[in-house]
Amino acid sequence: MLLRLSKKRKEIKNVLKLFPLYMPQFQEERMIHMYLPDDYPNTTKRYPVLYMFDGHNLFDDSMATYGRSWRIGQYLQSNHIDCIVVGQECSHQGKKRLDEYGPYPFHSEFAEESFSGHGLDTMHFFVDTLKPYIDANYRTKKERKYTWIAGSSCGGLMAYYAGIKFSRTYSKAVCVSPYFHPTMAYLYQDTKNTRMNKNTAFYLSWGSKETGSHGFVKETIDCLSLANVLIQNHISIHFNVKEDGRHCEEDWEKEVPEIFDFLWTGL
Repeated sequence: MLLRLSKKRKEIKNVLKLFPLYMPQFQEERMIHMYLPDDYPNTTKRYPVLYMFDGHNLFDDSMATYGRSWRIGQYLQSNHIDCIVVGQECSHQGKKRLDEYGPYPFHSEFAEESFSGHGLDTMHFFVDTLKPYIDANYRTKKERKYTWIAGSSCGGLMAYYAGIKFSRTYSKAVCVSPYFHPTMAYLYQDTKNTRMNKNTAFYLSWGSKETGSHGFVKETIDCLSLANVLIQNHISIHFNVKEDGRHCEEDWEKEVPEIFDFLWTGL
């Protein structure tokens, strides 16, 4: 299926690909939202790939949960950045997203519910199904150096989890406004005990107006606690603490230039 972006802000010339892909871990299909660079049809070039969570929130405002996307495609196109972006759409069944984007059992104060955490299954889909499919059907740079992962909120938590547990696949993990707090005990132990590829780099960002002043303090403590362990293990980290930053796609869009500067560093 081909989907043209809605004419919001600035029309994007290229065509996004939108297609279902079967998730054997959950025995159901999920929509994949994919951005291809402008010159993809006319060249034989290969491209790095950024894999992301919540694919429906990445490109088109009309598909985004709250009517506002990251508008990543517009940024990549207007700046002539050669990168493929692949986003997996989350489950929209009740609160299933929290279960699938939670790598450990946890209790959510916001949802007022406990979840068993099937994030490991989700990551096996990304690593064992999604990446092989994309590599087989598109001109990608398959090497770890050119394979990255990113997400926000629960997707930011999953990107961090992927960075520590699947560093053999992903060289960089972008964790925007990550929902760390309910799983901190597990995250801390896994960060401390997992043998990561030393050439892994993390981007960690959070805003001062995401959850109020008390929540901001907790977020800061969580991120710095994990960062301290990563630094002790000689893992590279890029911080972006956003003054007045909110927990929403409109503010995450503002980070897109810095995110791609981070991803392009060292190439």
